[in-house]
Amino acid sequence: MNQNLRPVIKIVEENCVNCHRCIAVCPVKMCNDGSGNVVRVNNNLCLGCGECIEACTHDARLGIDDAEAFFRDLKAGVKMVVIVAPAIAASFDGNYLRLNSFLTSLGVSAIFDVSFGAELT
Repeated sequence: MNQNLRPVIKIVEENCVNCHRCIAVCPVKMCNDGSGNVVRVNNNLCLGCGECIEACTHDARLGIDDAEAFFRDLKAGVKMVVIVAPAIAASFDGNYLRLNSFLTSLGVSAIFDVSFGAELT
């Protein structure tokens, strides 16, 4: 069984100048390997917070977005639920309920707050 986590940060190696800004802002320093010509990411340790993407002034780090596959699967009728973090309220500036309605209209079966899991445990 494969125990590796799915990558959430992509490194554009030709843009990386090994300046280590990404390492400086990373809350999990050990997920970065700056020993070579390019700062690499150990995806099994990365939190996916995106701090390194914002800090990189060379466009060497990008977030991996699977929105296209998500919407394609919804259109194909794949049953799914969405789990959202409470931060959605801040990210969508008071319109998060409209986002929930939009996703439901596309076929999402249910939307749960991530803290629901904490309630269960």
